[in-house]
Amino acid sequence: MPFSFIDIEQKKTRIIGYLFVFVFVFYFITAYLILLVLENTAFPALSDNPFYGFRIPPLEHTLGALAIAMIAGFLHWSMSTSHLIERICLGVGAAPIDPKDAYHQYLRNIVDEVSVAIGGRPLEAVVIPSVSMNAFAIEDFGGRAVIGVTEGLLARLSRAQIEAVVGHEAGHIISGDCLSTTVTCALAEIYDESFSKLGGVLKRTRGRGVAVLVLIYIIIGFMRFMSSFIRYFISRQREYRADAVGVRLTRDPLSLAEALELISRGWRGQGAMGERMQSIFIVNPTLSELDETEGFFSDMFSTHPPVKHRIAILADMAHLDAKTLEENLKNFKRVAPIAKPEFKVDEAVSATEWSVFIKQEWLGPFSPSELIKLEGFKPDVWVRGKGADVTRHAYEVGPLLDLFRSGQDHGPQAGLNCPNCHTLLSEYSYEGVSLLKCTYCEGVFVEQDKINRIFVRRDMDFGEDVQRLARALMESRAKNALPGKIDPKNAWVLDCPRCHSQFKDSFKMRRQFFVYSYPVEIDRCTRCDGIWLDKNELELLQYIFEHKEQFFDGKSF
Repeated sequence: MPFSFIDIEQKKTRIIGYLFVFVFVFYFITAYLILLVLENTAFPALSDNPFYGFRIPPLEHTLGALAIAMIAGFLHWSMSTSHLIERICLGVGAAPIDPKDAYHQYLRNIVDEVSVAIGGRPLEAVVIPSVSMNAFAIEDFGGRAVIGVTEGLLARLSRAQIEAVVGHEAGHIISGDCLSTTVTCALAEIYDESFSKLGGVLKRTRGRGVAVLVLIYIIIGFMRFMSSFIRYFISRQREYRADAVGVRLTRDPLSLAEALELISRGWRGQGAMGERMQSIFIVNPTLSELDETEGFFSDMFSTHPPVKHRIAILADMAHLDAKTLEENLKNFKRVAPIAKPEFKVDEAVSATEWSVFIKQEWLGPFSPSELIKLEGFKPDVWVRGKGADVTRHAYEVGPLLDLFRSGQDHGPQAGLNCPNCHTLLSEYSYEGVSLLKCTYCEGVFVEQDKINRIFVRRDMDFGEDVQRLARALMESRAKNALPGKIDPKNAWVLDCPRCHSQFKDSFKMRRQFFVYSYPVEIDRCTRCDGIWLDKNELELLQYIFEHKEQFFDGKSF
């Protein structure tokens, strides 16, 4: 491992130079081979230099091929290395951390601590919205460095294990191999990922656009061909070095060994977005026999050394044998990073005579201060002003609606009303995710990606009512007792809280099943993709997902 920053910089510069020369040589050889074919088939008369019947291109044609190779190589390099961080994050589906998500802030704190440990080098944190378990590090020519983890890893590992993983990724950055790996990924592996996606698009495309797509497909396929050769520049030893640096930063080889074992046992991301950009990840997302072997071909074409060897080295550093490590993992209990799985972010309700219809009888009259304390007083109850004959819902009376809203601070999403109660939604933290909840009917409004985060996290304890309702629902599904679709009369009823607030118009949400495998009825906005769930519907979805092995045969979810 390099022992000074001068050596690190020299090594980075040398490898980057080798990569550039490789790209140029690759294009020159390709252009020269094409030239040979043309000289001996299409234009044999142009060459006056036969060699036993085989015509060698003249010098001027060879120089032309060299010029073409230089242009192609320069264009490939420029296009691939511009906006490195953004392009790779887009390729793997990584997004900036959510400042209102407790788990994401938890990761931000860990990354900041590791940043201090490596001398204050700024590190950015990003998250891949996937239930898989993996992590990566990337760097660009400007010195910008990013460390990313998947939602699955963030939800399933302990703090010490996440620190060890982040320390490992920081090890790639400070040891100098992160930039060369990032450039290698941009030059080859990102085209491998694009090639796979474009193949699927090509199968579904018809018409005039097919010819253009085929041409792009051939070009990207050609660049993808480079990936098997360019991996030669990625040494498998770099993972051992990063493991060593991570241990030096955290002084905890055991946690890194446990993290690698848990990641290797679970779903690493094979088949998910970005799986082919394997060189940047802590463990190859794709299960590869080549990774688990030693020898010339493994060293030449595999980006990761055997996980078992890495774990064995780390366990030895912790003075543990494999059996003890296995026992530790059997007894492993993760501690959630949040004190409570659900809590209200803005605790508030504040405080002239009205009669109210509650429990099948008229009560009152009451003053506003008495009404707000009255059990059962909600925005949808019937009210009648003193001396008046008109009966209305409480939310239809301006002063009473203001009474429900009074004193509530809802932050940047102020103005979003409950589609049932027509009162302002309050901000809640649920499994560390920020969502909007109605204080009265207990419905919630949440984005699709946040529901996916909630599914991964397992901090909530479910009551008997939720468990019983989930079992009854799934039994009805198993017996095909559920309707195939929602009654059209009830399909477009509720206004979308966000669109109603932003566009000042009535935009209805579509009532549907979340998915038919999880037959919980929700209301989804087709404009902003927000989802409204009535009381207990979010808990039902989460319970079914967390206990899917009870309800499915392993193929249905």
